[in-house]
Amino acid sequence: MPKNSSKMSPAVEVGFVVKAQDYLFYLEGLPSVRIEDIIISEKGVRAIVTALDHEKIEALMLDRERPSPGDSFTIDKTGIHLPPQVRLIGRAINPLGVPIDGKGSFQMGEEKINFGVIAPGVSSRRIISDQLYTGITMVDTLLPIGKGQRELIFGEPRSGKASFLLDIILNQKGKSIICLYVAIGKAEIDVKKFINDLSAEGGLSYSVVIAATSSDGAPLISIAPSVGCSVAEYFVKSGHDVLMIFDDLGLHAKYLREIGLLSGRVPGRESYPADIFFAHSHLVERAGNFNEKWGNASITLLPIIETDMENFTALIPTNIMSMTDGHILFSASLRSQGQYPAIDPERSVTRVGHQTQRPLHKVLADKIRSLIAIYHELERFGRFGSELTPETQKLLKLGMIAIELLKQEQLERIDPSIQIILLSLLFSPFFDDKDLEFVRKNKSKILRYFRDSPEAKLIGNKILTIDLDSLLDNLKQSLPNLEKACRTESTPQSNSQSQKL
Repeated sequence: MPKNSSKMSPAVEVGFVVKAQDYLFYLEGLPSVRIEDIIISEKGVRAIVTALDHEKIEALMLDRERPSPGDSFTIDKTGIHLPPQVRLIGRAINPLGVPIDGKGSFQMGEEKINFGVIAPGVSSRRIISDQLYTGITMVDTLLPIGKGQRELIFGEPRSGKASFLLDIILNQKGKSIICLYVAIGKAEIDVKKFINDLSAEGGLSYSVVIAATSSDGAPLISIAPSVGCSVAEYFVKSGHDVLMIFDDLGLHAKYLREIGLLSGRVPGRESYPADIFFAHSHLVERAGNFNEKWGNASITLLPIIETDMENFTALIPTNIMSMTDGHILFSASLRSQGQYPAIDPERSVTRVGHQTQRPLHKVLADKIRSLIAIYHELERFGRFGSELTPETQKLLKLGMIAIELLKQEQLERIDPSIQIILLSLLFSPFFDDKDLEFVRKNKSKILRYFRDSPEAKLIGNKILTIDLDSLLDNLKQSLPNLEKACRTESTPQSNSQSQKL
């Protein structure tokens, strides 16, 4: 052998495509490859390994190109990386980390996405004790959400879920919470509208959008929630609380079903893959409230499912219900009646949220819930034409007023202390001589009074230290001034404001 012979280059494993069906293909070779490894072709397109057997490897294309028999792939040691945290905030990317917002590219960081992550165990978690305030009275009072809670949001199309999600994100402004919106199989036009609305209201400054739209392939859509979890954990490890939204897991299940049927796997109930419960549960379990081992922060998860009322007991909604800490049901009929948020509180539940509420807010929530339940019962009883006693009529009126006070406008934020004072009015003499029409006309004035008047601000400062009886005593002293505020005329809008509206 010649003395000056060059050193041999290290051997590289290669796999060759033996069969291809659209984005699904099979390879031979790559003896050391593992499930969920990223492989890359000689053209630079990437795929993810999904199954192994003794003879071949199953993989799914993540890029738009489609493989052909004979194409060669090698294991991509670098995998899929995320941009640095600072550059990621305020941006919209696809699950491969490629910007889709037209703001230019960025250099990837060292954080690698691991698709095989196992959810942190009990030793890394702590009790959910802090409330995530949404600024929406009905949710913060009747259906509170704790930091680290998993709360399913589901309902019919056109029931106001998108506006609700936008409001929740916008209401986290100034709270040191990173909001992560993961669009899973949504229409591209809907995703762009959501991003534009978020940007117009200043919500992008503390948010990240990860979007795999309906125009992308099923494999890319299928990994979007995993990428979202990796990004959330990326921020949690540095001590940031995260609010993560999966919109929606119902579509995600349909794309997993498409992949499963194409690959020839034995279908389960409703033709979904037999492991569909595991596919979703191992994502949902990655959310929670974590101790020092995991960044001393939380991931609050809101998975979304759009379904009509006839199918809300189908496989996917009931599966997600069983793995979350409660659910909020949206109704298109309530939305069509002008109610926002269009939540049906009687068919919604939160299992751990009430333990995070302030004592006064919790007591008030119990009384409001009881009042609304009595109202619905009396309303059904009154349909039979029976004569109602004055006491029954008063309860009916208070129930209607309570429901009206729980409504609010889109893009309107109500602080928790204002929510408590507003709802406490129901148990004061203020509404004794007033009807529902008065509340509808003067609700904005009442809110303005509680936000701006010095008396109300003093009461708000005591919210954490007083009980309901003490609060009602304080309120009675300010009721005359509140009456005056309701009798004053609203300031007329300028011509420019009127034109804008």
